[in-house]
Amino acid sequence: MKVQSVLDALKDEDPNSEVMIQWFTKAHVEANTNEQYTTEHWEMAVRLFDKWDMGMDEFEVLPCLRDAKERLEVAR
Repeated sequence: MKVQSVLDALKDEDPNSEVMIQWFTKAHVEANTNEQYTTEHWEMAVRLFDKWDMGMDEFEVLPCLRDAKERLEVAR
């Protein structure tokens, strides 16, 4: 998801309201996995993450990264 999309979604919210938000940046994920991801790999993983129908208990970044890697390897 683009940062602008998040900002747009929140612009009509009361600035004093409470919301639950969790996001992952490429740098954050790289630091936590001790791996480097190409921009192409990261962007595909983000698109998969946005498309997957996940409930609150299923927020998984690593499966999206693995799936993106597999798709990119097959495409080459």
